Amino acid sequence: MKRIKKQKISRKNFYPQYLKLINVILPEPLTQKEIDILSAFMELDGDIANNDRFGTQARKLVRERFMFKSNSNLDNYIKYFKRKGVLYIDDSGILQVVDSINIPKEEKEVELTFNFTFNEK
Repeated sequence: MKRIKKQKISRKNFYPQYLKLINVILPEPLTQKEIDILSAFMELDGDIANNDRFGTQARKLVRERFMFKSNSNLDNYIKYFKRKGVLYIDDSGILQVVDSINIPKEEKEVELTFNFTFNEK
């Protein structure tokens, strides 16, 4: 049985929905707040996103958006993301979203497929 839902959506609204959908297949699921924060980083574009999506300038923008009063609040979330395997440090020493969940900016369409086989006993 196939169920297909097609939807046109802005990139800003896409990332939270996308992360909620793939959250069910992550080895260690994200909390709603973690989804909100990671999607805020993924929404960033321009030089900030291209050079260092999780760098000082990007963190400042996300920290202001969520009204975090100290750096440690956001740093803790980044630590959780690394621990849960959704972020890694590349060969250049820059923090990146893992390829399995990252959506390149040039993508115009994303298709997710879930295939479940029932184990009848």
